Amino acid sequence: MMLNIDQSIREICKRETSLNEIEIDKIIEVSKSIQFMADFYESDVFVDVHGKKMSEAFVVAHSMPENKSLYSENIAGKPALQENEPGVIEVFRTGNLKRDIKALTQEYKLVKQTIQPINLEDKIIGVIIVEKDISEDLKEDFSIMKSVKDTSSYNFINLFKNNDFFIDNLNSSILVFDENGYLKLKNKNAEELYRNLGFTDDIIDNHYDWLTLENDEFEAFKYEDYETKEVYIGDMYLSIKSIPIKDGVFKLAKVIQNVTELKKKEAELVLKSVAVKEAHHRVKNNLYTVISLLRKQSRLSKNEEVKSCLDNTVNRVFAILSTHYLLSKEVDNKISIKDAIDLLISNIQGGYSDNKDINIYISGDDFEISGDKATSLLLVMNEIIQNCFDHAFEGRDCGNIQILINQEEKFKNIAIADDGIGLDESKVNNDSLGTFIIESYVQQVLKGEIVRQSNKNGTKVLIKIPKQITNLQSSSFN
Repeated sequence: MMLNIDQSIREICKRETSLNEIEIDKIIEVSKSIQFMADFYESDVFVDVHGKKMSEAFVVAHSMPENKSLYSENIAGKPALQENEPGVIEVFRTGNLKRDIKALTQEYKLVKQTIQPINLEDKIIGVIIVEKDISEDLKEDFSIMKSVKDTSSYNFINLFKNNDFFIDNLNSSILVFDENGYLKLKNKNAEELYRNLGFTDDIIDNHYDWLTLENDEFEAFKYEDYETKEVYIGDMYLSIKSIPIKDGVFKLAKVIQNVTELKKKEAELVLKSVAVKEAHHRVKNNLYTVISLLRKQSRLSKNEEVKSCLDNTVNRVFAILSTHYLLSKEVDNKISIKDAIDLLISNIQGGYSDNKDINIYISGDDFEISGDKATSLLLVMNEIIQNCFDHAFEGRDCGNIQILINQEEKFKNIAIADDGIGLDESKVNNDSLGTFIIESYVQQVLKGEIVRQSNKNGTKVLIKIPKQITNLQSSSFN
């Protein structure tokens, strides 16, 4: 069966593209791993290649998840139309990964695509596409929005007229203007606000243009406007929301909140954030110094075992450094896991000087993670990826490593899969420092679990982390 698929890809590429034999072999090699992605993401996954024209692309491989495919049949060999899937052609043109791109399938279902380029010697020879159906989500959103627009005006005015106690005890100031722009309804907070701004008389029946705090005019207001503006007036920061009303008498409501205290707290938070960023910056610089010392010691050592231990330690320090490098650029204590993995991979690849051509692909849904949890996760991933570099491709000149990220209801998952020679369990040193780091950090720090599968076609490692763990704020610098 595999031979038939390989031959089909080769025939499509020769018929529809200008790819050479080496490039076609690379496309076939990558296509062998997309079924794993389809099952992992529960989504349809494709490999597309560029046609002979700039505006053309063709599907050469299609893997369907079990019982969840958007397609009634495998669409390998069919064109990817630019008007339906503009993101595919754009990735071929720019080489940049694209996430959450809306597209239409060949069966005219609305989907969200993640599109990742396949590179060979600085040339984009294809793309991997992961598709998720979003048509039902859009229907639900439309239904909710329609319901809100049809009923909100009536409910708002009814509440205002029949529940004075509730309206007067809101923290917001509320003004309601009629179709001619005159103020007809207000609550006590609105009275107090305008008194503080210097209005000594009752503001009822005053025109909008006299009462506005936004330097605008009533005639310029449109029914479709649902705007929130922020103004600074009288030593106060005010957040002002416009609500159109359609009941024949009233036209516009203004909901005004005094957010001065919130602004002050935001300013304090910014100052604290600057201090935290500076702390991470100093830690980052100190770690660079540690790495330099370890590298120098490694170069001076004549013992190969000592050199290997020092080099492994350098990579582990780099994993910690990756977190502090990203945190030194952020205003809070959370970082993008995708950015962290990108930086980790760059550091690992820079530490290997052999001539093996090992490609690493990252795909999936990004998420944020607190700094301390990121450090633990990167240390674990460092050990797993280093094992791939050191052992998975023995006797081979090339190989592929896929890092897949997805989120379930209760877990955030990261899978690391290689297409190497497989893992001999009898040769695994369960007492090594690397094994200790993987097992202890996943189970004790991340409160997660790790699952391994290995055969002659490669090794897959799945890290499952509870969502509540990744959402916790780090207390390191609080």
